[in-house]
Amino acid sequence: MKILSIFFISIIILSSKTFGEANKNLSLDNNEVKFTSDTIKIDEKNKIVTALGNVVISNDIRKISADKVEYDQNLDKAVASGKVILTEQDGSIFESNKVILTNEFKSIMAMPLLGKLIDKSSIKAKSLKKNNFGESYFNEGVYTACECDLKKDETPIWRIESKEIKHDPATKTVYLKHAVMRIFSLPIYYLPYLSFPDWTVKRKSGFLTPSYGYSKRNRFYIKVPYYYAPENNQTWDMTFTSHQNGKTGNVDQLNIRKKYDSSSLETNIFNGNLDTNKSDGDDVFAANLYVNSVFRNNWKMTLEGKYADQDTFMRRYNFDNENIYKSFINLEKIRNNSISNIEIYNVKNLEETNLNNEPTMAPSISHNIFNKNDAFNYDITLKAHSIQNDENYDIMRWSGLGNINKKVYLENFLIEADANLGLDLYSIQGRPYSDTNNNRYIDRLSSGLSIATSKQYGLSNDERDLIIEPKVQLSTFLSPDRTAQVPNRDSSEFIIDQTNLFFNNQYQGRDNLQKNDRLNFGITSLLISDSLGEIDIFVGQSQKLSGTQKNVSVPNINRQSHIINSISWNVNEKYNFSWFALNDHHDLKVDTSDFSFNGTVEGWSYSANHRSVNKEFVSDNIDREELTLSLSKNFSNLKTSYSRKYDLRNNDEELISEILGLEYNDTGYMFGNCLTILFEYKSNSENLNRDLLADDSINMTLNFRNIGDLIYKL
Repeated sequence: MKILSIFFISIIILSSKTFGEANKNLSLDNNEVKFTSDTIKIDEKNKIVTALGNVVISNDIRKISADKVEYDQNLDKAVASGKVILTEQDGSIFESNKVILTNEFKSIMAMPLLGKLIDKSSIKAKSLKKNNFGESYFNEGVYTACECDLKKDETPIWRIESKEIKHDPATKTVYLKHAVMRIFSLPIYYLPYLSFPDWTVKRKSGFLTPSYGYSKRNRFYIKVPYYYAPENNQTWDMTFTSHQNGKTGNVDQLNIRKKYDSSSLETNIFNGNLDTNKSDGDDVFAANLYVNSVFRNNWKMTLEGKYADQDTFMRRYNFDNENIYKSFINLEKIRNNSISNIEIYNVKNLEETNLNNEPTMAPSISHNIFNKNDAFNYDITLKAHSIQNDENYDIMRWSGLGNINKKVYLENFLIEADANLGLDLYSIQGRPYSDTNNNRYIDRLSSGLSIATSKQYGLSNDERDLIIEPKVQLSTFLSPDRTAQVPNRDSSEFIIDQTNLFFNNQYQGRDNLQKNDRLNFGITSLLISDSLGEIDIFVGQSQKLSGTQKNVSVPNINRQSHIINSISWNVNEKYNFSWFALNDHHDLKVDTSDFSFNGTVEGWSYSANHRSVNKEFVSDNIDREELTLSLSKNFSNLKTSYSRKYDLRNNDEELISEILGLEYNDTGYMFGNCLTILFEYKSNSENLNRDLLADDSINMTLNFRNIGDLIYKL
């Protein structure tokens, strides 16, 4: 509720003891005051000065205008009456029928008070009292950010009412008694007492807006945040949040943020008692830390630590949706022709079936040098890493790789040659029981050479442009056979596609190097047509001439790789297609595919996406087939959306999720320029994950201008 500080602006009336004649400038407390009126009457006997008609008192801070001002010097009292208007320096305007000023104009009483602030929000109060200490008291105050005329008693879309509001400039705090929020005149919530920092404070300790709702799992729940900001130290703050779930328990969260000259850190700590997949009333604890820093020698450091003592409660209660926790420290230095990197990490796997795969890397060090000139392009990479418990493997590896590239244009043909030389040293300290190989120290020297040629053919006229580029590459790679001794940890899920087809080592990693000779070829065509749009097609394949293909989850038994197919067809804004597939060389059976169809027709945006993977093509031996459909349309500033996701495995059709949304997407507000209401319906079916249960929910978010969001989850 700290935004409520915009309720009331401090009203300070300049003090003076006497009035002079009309159109005379006065000096008060070294601050020039301009005073004008149509006429002035002076009662010297009773020491009363009366200014009539277009009375204006102003200085550099504010201006006061009234029909009449009467000042009694004996009582030190001035009464401004008629139409009294106070104009602040920022443009805010306040109106009153009668303003009484006493105690050298330091004490004020205004009855009633109407205000239009610079951001077009409004305030209203039956009366204002301000004492000589600067404390202001508003009786029966009303605030709204809606554009309406409170003077004419127009009812705003929403407003906040309070019996009494006190502003204490000494503590820079606003205090409210019996505050009520009303939407469409209906009371939404009530607070008997509330305090928050005033508009002069950038940050101050206190309670923030709570959020609450109801769900089938948790019943009634509430989240209450408390913000702490030390006044004498602007470099850090923290938020303590209590999450109270009526049925399933509670968690306390502590979020701390700290800023240094060249560094920053943030941490979250969770502690409580919740129902989990392990047991009801389970004591839970989790913590995470994020740090980034820049050192003087241009090294950049990123550190992230994550821990949870119970595997999945963070996901179940939407604190964190990740299913793998990777804690790491990463150091990186980038220069014009080199990149250096050092990383240490530990992985905690939250999947119940993969707890044996929680590797620790300590450390991974790499240094890459590269350069380019008119004759050659080259790069040299040095790497060293030590990894523990990578599916029960403990491995140390030192690698070096140098590569040189040369491009030559010969009669419109592009000739491109690559050569590389690599050295890998392994120390394997531990293996799982299933790996009976006992070799601990392994060395391997490898080399590769490839030469490729390509040529572009073009056809152009007034209606279309066509570019066709075939490319052929002959590649050879030499390496002693270490596939039985070296565990393949970086290339087992190898899939060939257009991104690695023309790599000398198609596996990309360093663990699975094998002797082979290959003939790689592909053809790219690009058609740009006024009638057909833009069509980009790629077809390619790799032919193994000799060598081996081991240690991959889906080896190609035959010499031919899958046929790579990729099509992108952008017809116009109404129709767009994309398709990627890998087809078996002999029977053209599709082992994996990804098809998308989308566009916009008469304001309706639609998309359809179908993905499938043959179980023989992945290591877990599980078929995958999924279909996602979505539809949306903008009506003026209102956006509607609908999506469904299906699991199509085993010739079945199971609805995985369904989402219906209604969203106001303009920069302003839907109702009265001050309120936006968003609706979203979500339905999730049973999940294979042991802790992410089926759930249906309706979310409603109310966004109030100048106040923030209020979220209901049903």
